[in-house]
Amino acid sequence: MNDFEHKDYFNARYCYRGDEQKVTAILDSYVQNQIELADINRVIELYHTKLFFEKVTDIPDWSEEKYQRYKAKTLNLNTVVYERFKQITEENVVDTFNNCYVGYWDDFINFFYKFNIYKCISKNRICDVLKGLCWNTYHILQDKSFVEYFDEEITILLEEQQYGLQFVVSYYLEEHDKKLQLYIPRHFTIEKRVKLIEDYLKSDYINPNFMKLILNAKHTKELPITPKMKKMADKRNNEFWENNKSAVFHDYGFGVTFGPFENVKNVQIENSKWILEYDTGWIKDNTDYPTLLNNFIYLFEYIDSQARFTCVSSHGERHPLTEIFEVRGVGMYKKNVAFDMLESLSDIQMRGYVEQLIKLDINIEDIIKWFFETYLLQEFDIKDYTCSMPNSADSILSKCKTLASAIDGVLSKYKMLCDDGEIDLELFKYITDSPRIKDIPSRIKNKYCYVINSELIKEMNMLFSSQSMLGYTEKTKSKYDSLIKLISNEDIKLSECEPYNITSLNWLIEKGSIYIEDNVINYNEERVFILHEFYEKEVISLQHIKSPLLKQMIKKGDIYVDDKLLSKTEYKYFDYILNNSEFSDGKAIRNRYIHDSIVPDNNTMIADYYTLLKIMILLIIKINDDCCIYDEIKEGGDYYEL
Repeated sequence: MNDFEHKDYFNARYCYRGDEQKVTAILDSYVQNQIELADINRVIELYHTKLFFEKVTDIPDWSEEKYQRYKAKTLNLNTVVYERFKQITEENVVDTFNNCYVGYWDDFINFFYKFNIYKCISKNRICDVLKGLCWNTYHILQDKSFVEYFDEEITILLEEQQYGLQFVVSYYLEEHDKKLQLYIPRHFTIEKRVKLIEDYLKSDYINPNFMKLILNAKHTKELPITPKMKKMADKRNNEFWENNKSAVFHDYGFGVTFGPFENVKNVQIENSKWILEYDTGWIKDNTDYPTLLNNFIYLFEYIDSQARFTCVSSHGERHPLTEIFEVRGVGMYKKNVAFDMLESLSDIQMRGYVEQLIKLDINIEDIIKWFFETYLLQEFDIKDYTCSMPNSADSILSKCKTLASAIDGVLSKYKMLCDDGEIDLELFKYITDSPRIKDIPSRIKNKYCYVINSELIKEMNMLFSSQSMLGYTEKTKSKYDSLIKLISNEDIKLSECEPYNITSLNWLIEKGSIYIEDNVINYNEERVFILHEFYEKEVISLQHIKSPLLKQMIKKGDIYVDDKLLSKTEYKYFDYILNNSEFSDGKAIRNRYIHDSIVPDNNTMIADYYTLLKIMILLIIKINDDCCIYDEIKEGGDYYEL
């Protein structure tokens, strides 16, 4: 690929201020017959001048007459491209593509299919040609007519591990952000796909990421992964890591310590590691049960200001490198490094705290029991909220079984309270099925809200995403990775923004998230705050924010409201930890102890015990928040009642 390093070709998809001069130079040369139309790169470059005018409608310092004059020069360029591609033959297609600038590869492939160039290639040569082109399987399967034309030949190619294995694992087992429109050859049967997996599991070299995807795969008719295949994947994965103990890993840079510190909580940085310090004196001097429970909120920050769990996996801003290294199988819980770190942090906070309480002769199980059986009765007049907790002398297995069962009971009783207005222990005896976590109601009608309007989603991405180019200007270069960071830190005029961004910025002005004042771009604080909450957390807990804007969005149908105890991100997190009904890689801790299954090793049970305690504490925080707001609404009304 001779021009791989060539950076001078114009690309309309990545143009910047000043690139309009390249467009005029290219089109002037074309009109004067100074473009070598046999050069595939120069022809595709001409096509990109046409794309430029489709993308950019307003160019600073250009008159309307100049804009229309140069745009008119691009009207015949589709024909120019067609005539050049019709010169491609079976003999020269590989060399032509190899001479193509890397930035134009996608254009070449699209024209290859659009103009049916593949029909000049014989069926006995197509496999060799595709190998010479070095296209990945997704490129090969993107055009329906092409796949149907070479169905048997492409199937032969896919039966090779190099082409078929990675595609099968990626397409059928890996989760993709967008639905992929691919066309599978009719002869590439289920049996052939399964054979690729089985042969790979027996091969000398394996990829541990592939093993993880196979191990966590759900059984589907398109690619039925059997228990035997999962067992083999688990075995091969363990063998891989056993044989690669010298691999270098990046350890999470944090720790938790309890001791006699000056501040109740503090953060120290030692050797590039974050150490979270908690004062044992505070805990010792404040042993009343309400304060000991509040420590999970104010010391350990299990929730944020809207009582949303901080340890769940939510959208936020995903770093591009995360997308490269993260293994995301179909049906797997979406998580990243930040989630794993916060999950580990909350676990060790719980373990360290419980150990401190034991030193004070306090059992956390007693605090939990007190909350349900005493506090709820005294504070909210909720009767009969019984909660069976393990004894301190119980075995770790018995503690896990009791806690798992207690969580079921807590959820079932809260559902009964919301549905019937009271807990009927006699009726409770006849309830045999555990309610789905996502179905547990709230006592509050307008609890959570979520964005459903596609234009709001577009607006959020424009404002906050680092993948948007709106944060770039010639003045600041790439200093800011999002528009909101740019206009929060700099006085930027609309005229200083890139020409290709003007249309998007005007659209944001129309939506009301940004505005011009004294020729400088500013932002609407309330709207940006609300949209940022949605962007980062995916959900807003309505009763914690009294916002006229949110009320207006509800009326317009831009957001929808539900009445559940847990938000979507929270019940998905619970389901991931407790079950495996929704996520193929669910930890299924509840299932492990509710149902008769293989008893885990002691270390696993200890870790499960602290995780189950954490789930119970999170439920306590949620139920208390729900009941407090319920009483407030009874007294003062619901701000969001339409």
